[in-house]
Amino acid sequence: MESKGAYILRENTGTSGLEQTVRAAISILADHHIPHLIAGGLAVQEHGYFRVTTDADIIVPDILDALEILTADLSGPFQRYPGCEDTVRDQRNGVLVNLLPAGTVLKAGCRVPFPMPSDVTELPTFVTLPKLIALKLDSWVNSPNRRLKDKADVIELIKALSLPRDFAVDDTVRHLYIETWDALQKEQ
Repeated sequence: MESKGAYILRENTGTSGLEQTVRAAISILADHHIPHLIAGGLAVQEHGYFRVTTDADIIVPDILDALEILTADLSGPFQRYPGCEDTVRDQRNGVLVNLLPAGTVLKAGCRVPFPMPSDVTELPTFVTLPKLIALKLDSWVNSPNRRLKDKADVIELIKALSLPRDFAVDDTVRHLYIETWDALQKEQ
């Protein structure tokens, strides 16, 4: 079961440009019957480790459909972001929304596909913790220098939540999770 947004986006306080952007994007998607899942830094926060993030990563069934819908209203908040065919920019505050492809991987070499969202809702819905950790480890191992923050996110989630060694992550990255968990134990 996916998380329903109980942590970072629980209430619309009006104080966060990122929150404003996410709420606007998922509302537009819901109006057009497009389900979503939130991943990335916001999902890390949702699952218990606060860290700064400046963009939103939203998994959708079809990136092109979502792009078209988010940018269809020329007076609306979203415009395509130049040079990125999977990103929109909120004109009100500059926050970027990266659209991620459900059911597939982002780049060659990755083995953990993004989950397929099923619920159409205006409430923020987040990837599960096991899937988030699997996606983060898969991303890191395929771009270890560029995606070092993904590994750090996994480490911080393990520590913050006291996750067990046998935590149920995807089999394709289980060995990476166990290596990370064991290394943390050795450092105590």
